[in-house]
Amino acid sequence: MVKKEIPIFERSNDLHQATGFNHRSHIPSFDIFTLQSLNPTARMCMPPYRQGFYQIGILSNTGMSEINLNTNEVKLEQSPLWFVVPGQVFSWVRDKKTVGYHIQFRKEFISKTIVNLTEEFPFLKLVENSVFLMKSEEQKSLELDMQRMYSIFQNPHPYQEKMLEGMLISVLYNCKSVYERYKTTESHLSRAQVLTQQFQQLVDKLYVDSKRVSDYASKLNVTSNHLTTTIKRITGKTAKDIIQQRVFLESKTMLSFTAMDVAEIAYQLNFQEPTHFTRFFKKISGITPNKFRQSL
Repeated sequence: MVKKEIPIFERSNDLHQATGFNHRSHIPSFDIFTLQSLNPTARMCMPPYRQGFYQIGILSNTGMSEINLNTNEVKLEQSPLWFVVPGQVFSWVRDKKTVGYHIQFRKEFISKTIVNLTEEFPFLKLVENSVFLMKSEEQKSLELDMQRMYSIFQNPHPYQEKMLEGMLISVLYNCKSVYERYKTTESHLSRAQVLTQQFQQLVDKLYVDSKRVSDYASKLNVTSNHLTTTIKRITGKTAKDIIQQRVFLESKTMLSFTAMDVAEIAYQLNFQEPTHFTRFFKKISGITPNKFRQSL
């Protein structure tokens, strides 16, 4: 079987074409649209893909929509603010009743003003949480900002891109205030607890592509030994155990609820060969993936 690669959409218009959405942005590195405008042409679900741009989403009505980051389902409760960053594996199922806005941008759109995007806006880092629940006043403020941006975007004029650049930066600072409110609730945690939390968030985002402890230690700016020791002290499990358990959990979900064969699941979870996946699954469960599926 030929390995199925997860597609990468470098620009928003590439993604729109793939989803059947008839909207196209006239600005190469920026786009904004309403979730309502996806109807009726855009597909109702999208299998896993990666994108080369950042995405901000706010929803005033989630309906039955679902989003998945690295095949990990993200809960969309009332008034969510969420982000997708380049490199993440993303998929979704949308409800026709979903209401809200999506902003999609590449970092070069604001790079003249914001030189280091993720340092200024750390919620766009892979190690951070991807979804925050907004307070009523936070949601109203961001919705007003996005409504105005959407209006400017729909009416091209000579200073449009400059205006949108400034407005995007304003939205990002609004998002930063929501993020910092969440971070203050973590201030009572010890450094070890914070590191453990960051590690677990990162595993949920990267376990498909990164299965080595050293990959996570590098992104968290600690040594592999320090990470493993800390995780073991806080959770009672090693860092490797947590990574493997996350991969195993997803593999059981895919075996239970999809029609994909074992080879397809192996490639979807980024194993080099189906036999590697079978050995991994049997080592943890004691049975092969096919035997597990037959037992359901």
